[in-house]
Amino acid sequence: MNILKYVKLIWGNNKSRIGLVIVLLYIFMGFIGPYFIPNPIVVNVNPLNAFKPPDLTNFYYILGTGPIGESILGNIVWGAKYILIVTFLAGLFATLIGILVGITAGYMGGIIDTVLMSVNDIVMTMPSLVLLIILADMFRTTNPFVIAGILSVTGWTGLARAIRSQVLLLKSMPYIEMSKVLGLSSFHTIFKEIIPNLGSYIAIHFIFNVEGAVYAAVGLYFLGVLPVNPNNWGYLIDQALAMGAIYQANDIWFLLFPSLAVILYMLGLILFSYGIDEITNPRLRVRT
Repeated sequence: MNILKYVKLIWGNNKSRIGLVIVLLYIFMGFIGPYFIPNPIVVNVNPLNAFKPPDLTNFYYILGTGPIGESILGNIVWGAKYILIVTFLAGLFATLIGILVGITAGYMGGIIDTVLMSVNDIVMTMPSLVLLIILADMFRTTNPFVIAGILSVTGWTGLARAIRSQVLLLKSMPYIEMSKVLGLSSFHTIFKEIIPNLGSYIAIHFIFNVEGAVYAAVGLYFLGVLPVNPNNWGYLIDQALAMGAIYQANDIWFLLFPSLAVILYMLGLILFSYGIDEITNPRLRVRT
């Protein structure tokens, strides 16, 4: 019943509904699309058809062609699944680390709190982009789990400190004190009393972490730090700029549509997170 209630609230909010629809369309494109759209890498392409404008009479070439005559639509569709998996895993890893560190520091207190928050502050002050580039260049892998782990190296710090603050606040609540008086275990207190009260807060930060992972993943492929993935959106943008697409009218489509794919995905995540924030934040809910 609670799940159904939250679904109704999400669907009833304009921002979360639009954002959810966009994200679901990307999921459909990434996991179902390849069954209907041929992989442009294995399709017989003709370099003479390079950088053709959109062809509204042929759905496969409706977004035009790339430098070897391949379908831009095919590139975007076949690149979506990898981006979705990597960014979801990176958001998940960063969120889980943030929850673990934040709850442990806030609930345990004392020296454990001091040590964990010191580590948190050190990681938070590190130049994240430089660190990501160094790690990505060290591993040079296409494994989505490894890349997601790299992308989540610094993404957990803000969430950890925020959750610690929330846990310190919740610890002083009467029902938490009562659970201690009744002799209930720390496991029960954390997973039955504290975490449920942080559910919406964690969900919003998970989406924020996915957003940050999108920027980082596309950026690393754009910079050429990660191994070449011909369908990756960041790689496509990098190739388009390298070939001067911004200066040539016929080549602009190869830059425009992969860029729009990234922007629209980010827009969906942002609207979804804003909508959830409005639903769960009483002050925003009153205004809306």
